[in-house]
Amino acid sequence: MNKQILPKVQFDLLFGNSNDYVYFMEKVGEDYKYLYLNTPSTQLLSEDAIGKKMTEILDEKHYKCIINNYNLAIETIKQVNYEDYQYLASEVKKYETSVLPIFNENETYILAITKEISFERDLQDKYLFMRSIFFNTFLSTVLVSSDGRLLEANPQFLNDFNLDIEDVRWQYFSELPIVSSQNADQFKQLLEEACKGTNLTSKLLTFVDKKGKIRSFTTTFSPIFQNNEESVVVGVFVILQEITDFIQKEKELKSTTNGLMNLKYAINNAADMSFTDINGTIIDVNDRFIEQTGYSREELIGSSHQIINSRFHSKEFFQNLWDTIKKGKVWRGEICNRTKYGGMYWVDTTIIPLLDEDGKIQQYMSVHYNITQKKRMITELRNIEHMFKMINDNTNDLIVITNEDGIILYASSAYTRKLGYSVDELLGQFYTKVLSTESKELWNDELLDIENHVNSKLELIHTAKNGETIWTECNYTVVHDYVRKRGIQIIMVAREITERKKMENQLLFLAYHDSLTQLPNRRYIQKEFPFLVEDANARNKSIAVLYVDGDNFKEINDQHGHEVGDEFLYQFGRALQSSVRSNDLVVRIGGDEFAILLTGLVKNEKKRDKQLKQIVDRIKETLQTGWDISHQHFSPTSSIGVSFYPDHGTKLEELLHLADRALYDVKTISKNNYKIYEE
Repeated sequence: MNKQILPKVQFDLLFGNSNDYVYFMEKVGEDYKYLYLNTPSTQLLSEDAIGKKMTEILDEKHYKCIINNYNLAIETIKQVNYEDYQYLASEVKKYETSVLPIFNENETYILAITKEISFERDLQDKYLFMRSIFFNTFLSTVLVSSDGRLLEANPQFLNDFNLDIEDVRWQYFSELPIVSSQNADQFKQLLEEACKGTNLTSKLLTFVDKKGKIRSFTTTFSPIFQNNEESVVVGVFVILQEITDFIQKEKELKSTTNGLMNLKYAINNAADMSFTDINGTIIDVNDRFIEQTGYSREELIGSSHQIINSRFHSKEFFQNLWDTIKKGKVWRGEICNRTKYGGMYWVDTTIIPLLDEDGKIQQYMSVHYNITQKKRMITELRNIEHMFKMINDNTNDLIVITNEDGIILYASSAYTRKLGYSVDELLGQFYTKVLSTESKELWNDELLDIENHVNSKLELIHTAKNGETIWTECNYTVVHDYVRKRGIQIIMVAREITERKKMENQLLFLAYHDSLTQLPNRRYIQKEFPFLVEDANARNKSIAVLYVDGDNFKEINDQHGHEVGDEFLYQFGRALQSSVRSNDLVVRIGGDEFAILLTGLVKNEKKRDKQLKQIVDRIKETLQTGWDISHQHFSPTSSIGVSFYPDHGTKLEELLHLADRALYDVKTISKNNYKIYEE
């Protein structure tokens, strides 16, 4: 008869069609030998791996990590999960392996299941990525809430105005010492307009720096929308580009008699400049303009700005520009140009009509500030917002944001697809609304100590609207709520693991049950015996340990073969189980040997012996009735040795040993009988 704990047939039934990599291995010394592989793992290692040791198949850097985790599972006698990464074909792949130790007498086995899991940047990574975009720029940048409070500022801004972020965070921006009273109202009006969803560019504002100096900036207001819904603005990025030198030099030069030439000279080092006649033909440029465009002075003079036209803007855009300056008005806006070598760049442009003594336009002076980096930053921010929306709309993970009380502030569309709830049904509700009864208690306990758990992982059971349940593995991060100064928010990503939990339950059953008879095994009673003893002591009861051996089983194997022998053992186990009470425990020890634990017996010896005899007689009757296998009828007998807790011992192994000695005495005298151990 095959005594192996996991037959090849059963392994193939369980894992033959699995897409995961499954390995069944035997511990051999300090190494592990491959016994069975499913199809994916065979394709990975080849058929030649079966029967070989791990150190013969894998290189050292791989098998060391694997063996360490296998040894950990055996030492702790419990399942171990670990993750690792591999870099293949310019792609990072992430794997998760579940390792289950299996013990069978003096042999030790490992069942390992490896699956590839999606490798995505979590929400915290995306948040830090967004912050890094403006934290590393030379432009002064701040994040302002929709009600005008400063939420965040980059180092450049803090250094420019000698501010400490902890001192100014949550203050109204218009009330900061850097904002003058006349500029406070202007800033509020611009912020109010941006909060309506309008992008504002090239707005001139002045601030007071750390030395008390008034500095001028062109300012961009870029709204941030809630969940990419352009109807709700939750904050505004304010990006400042300084033009103090240009403004100052312009004021100084206007006081001179040759203002135009001095202005041209003064701002030559502060901006790209060009001069055109009334028809738009370039008549002069400064060195910065030449350097920026890549064209020589000779190539530019006599041409129009069409030479650097990127074709990004429409005809209507330029028509509006010309209509404005032809009326003698100053035009200000952002223009995308192209260098001689095809590179695109953005400039914040001011075009000033220059008038003669009669007030007629003679020339146009254009002042250009390169804002390419600022535009790139804004584009990246919008791309990130779009990416968030795509991820949330298409991921199968359940993404939710709650406050510290567990009230849902945001829920991804996966809650609709997987649980059947609409977003409106969840917003404002406690998160426990979508949890099972046992998970509600676990989540509430987690919330009580949430401020001490910056990052944490737990498993929760979610309940769909139709009552179905799914297991999830949840990772959450606790972050500060910018809207409420002392509040927090919990960002949680939950991934379904229902199939994994089913597999874990199957593996757990295999670990504590005999694969042939499906009865509990020796490990099971070793785990349960302390609880049976505790119950017996509390109720002042006794426990009988019966060691049962089938008579003449070897003859059945020899005459009819192992296949019939295996079926005989299965029927023998069922017969024993049907003969005892529901609170008793039937266990297969090995071969044709079984153990039965009779619980709740009285301690009075005469009454207890009577209880024992009634059960033994039922076993004999059931076995005598017998069963048919392959058209052969079997009516076996059995010999039984008995020991009692606490009369003969208090330890399981001790009681099994004494019952086995009593069994030996029975077999030496006569079979089909039972005997209680006598000292």
